[in-house]
Amino acid sequence: MKQCSLNHFTESLAPWLNEQYVHKVVLTNSGQVVFTFRDGVSDTYEITDCGKKQVKKICKELADSGIPVQGLD
Repeated sequence: MKQCSLNHFTESLAPWLNEQYVHKVVLTNSGQVVFTFRDGVSDTYEITDCGKKQVKKICKELADSGIPVQGLD
């Protein structure tokens, strides 16, 4: 698991989103974000400087851009 700030998290997403490399995203009950990439690799992120509400907002934006996101309910 990688711990990072919200700013670092959003910056690190840009290359993956531009290349449509993300297969799906899961927002866990504890607020961690798990990315599964098209090659089968997974990365888990814990965003340390904000609450689950903000993380959920970012994940909703990912869903709105066409990436399947689980855990938004």
